[in-house]
Amino acid sequence: MTDIGASIPPPPRPIEYRDVDSRGWWITVLVGFALVALGLWLLTNLYESVTVLALLIGVSLIVGGFLEASVAERADLGWAGWVAGGMLVIAGVVVLVWPDITLWALAVTSGVALVLGGALHTIWALSARARQDKTLHLVVGLLTVALGVVVIAWPGATLVVLAVLLGIRTLVTGIIAIVTGWQLHRLGA
Repeated sequence: MTDIGASIPPPPRPIEYRDVDSRGWWITVLVGFALVALGLWLLTNLYESVTVLALLIGVSLIVGGFLEASVAERADLGWAGWVAGGMLVIAGVVVLVWPDITLWALAVTSGVALVLGGALHTIWALSARARQDKTLHLVVGLLTVALGVVVIAWPGATLVVLAVLLGIRTLVTGIIAIVTGWQLHRLGA
């Protein structure tokens, strides 16, 4: 008879402070300060932040297009992969050349999605007869429709909200990077 306990490997050793590689701590802190500065700039220059958002979208479309074409080549997808990649690259170039129309389209598309989603939620709430939370779902659906209408009617405000969220996210990411880098420095000392 074999011992069952002898065939089970021991659990892995937990990570300890001495295992942490703290050699690049200053890079993390430096990137954190850069992100904090960028986040503050985005929050204090909202209309320029919208342009930054368009630039990020354009660059991501171009990189995604090249990646799509590269994957098509390796996966042997033929011309369809190249066409899809080429379309993404062209869309990215259009976004970089004409960012205003891209952001307007983004806001309007979001507004239409909110209206349709809210309408479906409202219809579902009205058709639910025996549900106790019917009123809550009806209110949420109607508020979502109203929000969608506001977004469609006033897309500029939607873009400013996106810019504020991008600025806040960048600022918080920078603060987290600074704290993480400083903790790495303290662990290595």
